[in-house]
Amino acid sequence: MDIIERAVAIARRFMADNPPAPLKMRAFYDGGIRRGPDYRYRADMDAFFPNAKMGDRAFVRCLYMAEDEGNIGLTVTLFGPVRLSVNGAEVFRSNIFTERNNHLDNRVEIHMNKGRNLLELELTKTPLGFGCIFGTWLGKWDYIFMRLDDPETEGCQYRLNDGPWLPVSETEDEKLRPGEYALFAALDGGGPVFVRKDTVSFPQDGEYKNIFGITGHGAWIGLWPLREEHENLSFTEPVEGTFWRFKEKDTWLRPYYGPGSFGRWNYPLGVTLYGLLRLGQLLDDGDIKAYVAAHVRRCVETFDYALWDKKAHGGAASLHNLLCSIDSLDDCGAFGALAEETALSLGLEGTEKICEFISDYIEACQPRLEGGAFYRKNQLHSFHNETVWLDDLYMSVPFLCRRYRITGENKYLADAANQFRQYKKLLYMEDRRLMSHVYDLRHGLRNGIPWGRGNGWTVFSLSELLMAMPKDWPERNEMDGFFKELCAGYAARQSDDGRWRQVLDDPDAYLETSCTAMFACAFMRGVRLGLLDGEYADRARRAVNSIIENCTDGGGNVYGVCRGSEFAFRPDYYKYELTVRDNDAHGIGIVLLAVYEVAYGA
Repeated sequence: MDIIERAVAIARRFMADNPPAPLKMRAFYDGGIRRGPDYRYRADMDAFFPNAKMGDRAFVRCLYMAEDEGNIGLTVTLFGPVRLSVNGAEVFRSNIFTERNNHLDNRVEIHMNKGRNLLELELTKTPLGFGCIFGTWLGKWDYIFMRLDDPETEGCQYRLNDGPWLPVSETEDEKLRPGEYALFAALDGGGPVFVRKDTVSFPQDGEYKNIFGITGHGAWIGLWPLREEHENLSFTEPVEGTFWRFKEKDTWLRPYYGPGSFGRWNYPLGVTLYGLLRLGQLLDDGDIKAYVAAHVRRCVETFDYALWDKKAHGGAASLHNLLCSIDSLDDCGAFGALAEETALSLGLEGTEKICEFISDYIEACQPRLEGGAFYRKNQLHSFHNETVWLDDLYMSVPFLCRRYRITGENKYLADAANQFRQYKKLLYMEDRRLMSHVYDLRHGLRNGIPWGRGNGWTVFSLSELLMAMPKDWPERNEMDGFFKELCAGYAARQSDDGRWRQVLDDPDAYLETSCTAMFACAFMRGVRLGLLDGEYADRARRAVNSIIENCTDGGGNVYGVCRGSEFAFRPDYYKYELTVRDNDAHGIGIVLLAVYEVAYGA
């Protein structure tokens, strides 16, 4: 079976499933229930109905448009009694215990149909409060709820008792005066246009230029105030504190991600696109390289707007939800490394500002233990707080290595090397020659589970460091030795068919694709660096052949990849609760990288 042919099929399927597409443009009402800095919707009925009496009820309704059928997790934080229904079925009702402990989040698992889903909240006023906060259970996930009366507008409708549904559209008092320049876009299904005219009437003639590919909202928008020098405005640059607005009061146009993954920024996509980039280079495939460049370009070109959007609209950005609310290495490092690599390998311009933003965060804001080790603290996803994760080696070291290459500043490589020194102290299980997934600072102990992908992150990231580190670097021998020690431990756990297991030393754990690909990458790099002998190249080839044979098909699908994880102190969580997902982004790119390393080594 030709591993290159299969890798190309994987890349083509991913690109076909996530084609380049314009951003989704929606109206947004800024005067009602909106998302706050925690990316959840704040339904404070005391603010909307200050004269409500004890026992009064308020009702909230909104739509959630699901790309696929499945479950999502919501949290509800109570101000007072709450009842939540989805598609007519009650899914949560508060009680005397949850209402008294109204500082706690209540997690609710909800089944969503593909397409349109109706969420309804019934809220009762008591002396404790009136309303709730509801939305994503996991910090910064972009669950967007839409108005029932206008499914193209983000937000919720609400009413008191049997009163009218609010908000009611009001026309903005501000008008353009004749003689001013106006910039309009028609969203009536006929395609948007720039129009330069001397009046505010709907355009009859003038200079038309197609923009954005916006569709879906039957209204006219304008940017006010506007002067002649603004004729060639970029959509992504706010002007003098204002931006694109509808005629209705407090109603703005905001860009959102559309279906699929194109243009999004998260760490699994950083790994995926790294794999596509290397495959494109190996084959000199212009389509693949252009796709990667276009994805990264979309991310860097929308970053300035996203920072403004977060500040202007309540603290939850419509784009770059992770990077604009950065509180972890997950949010920035892996995709940041991909952005840097795209600049280095493809000459993509414009990445420096966003990479400096990440570098500043890592240097000045990322929490560190004494000794400098990265750890997780003060995250919106509070379960992760006060922990050290193997994953964060990949979320930091590849980025730091490329900062060193780009800037020539030794501090970046020194920081990367120090992370391995510190993580070895905390997480290396010397008797097993394996790494524990997590160190829990609250309990003062490691969890003792050698999770496959966590160990994969470790040795893959160490190979990235060794490829960047000069031979005469002070810690070079120390890093070389740790790499060889780890690889020996992993080699001893390779299964008969060439793959590795979800829990590396547990024969009952399932065979897992992403860690297998990472070990294959690291082994091939180690051979190329002269640190490992030819046996490891044989092991890598056997691993890649097993992945291609057992975990892919001719349609470019990838199987057997563990989904994104939390952590636990019991192996059964990793073996039975962390299930596999088809075409999971945690595995696609690393499989392509493994194929690249084997083919490149050949």
